[in-house]
Amino acid sequence: MKFNLLSIILAVVFITGCNKTSTKIEALYLNQAQLNSLGIVVSEKGVFYKNTNPNWKNDNEKYCTLAFYLTNDNYVTTLHLEETDTLTVKTEIDSLLKIQNTTINDFYPLLIGDTQGRMSLNQDLPADMKLLPVAICMADTKLPNRTDTVLVWFKPTETLKKILIDSVDIEKHLQIKPKDKK
Repeated sequence: MKFNLLSIILAVVFITGCNKTSTKIEALYLNQAQLNSLGIVVSEKGVFYKNTNPNWKNDNEKYCTLAFYLTNDNYVTTLHLEETDTLTVKTEIDSLLKIQNTTINDFYPLLIGDTQGRMSLNQDLPADMKLLPVAICMADTKLPNRTDTVLVWFKPTETLKKILIDSVDIEKHLQIKPKDKK
């Protein structure tokens, strides 16, 4: 009897999306309102982000705007836009991204990856640079094929710290980027 109960409990823990204990990376788990304050919009269609960095030239960035989306059909799609670029709508998802408000924050993702250290958006960063890994639980989107957890590694700035100051001690969550896994 005890074995069956233990098996059921373990199965529920394993099946539940966004398992916070299995990750080697100590990511910051935020609710949807907190994610929204960072410019990350979670909906039943996916996760969307579109930000123009006002300091992009000072930060030596090639592009001023970074956008990404995570949907049922793809792991992550990232777009880099110059000041004069407009987003071309080819799909329904593109139209959802286009109508989303563009945030204007000096903090932005430098990496996007999974909890095992695989990165999709990967820049050449100093080995000792600390970033803020924010977890996005894809199970919250209600997409049928997505229950994984995606990590968005933000550049920590004073603006980011001010936005999250009431709920999070950012310094506790800053980490050096993990080694890339293939």
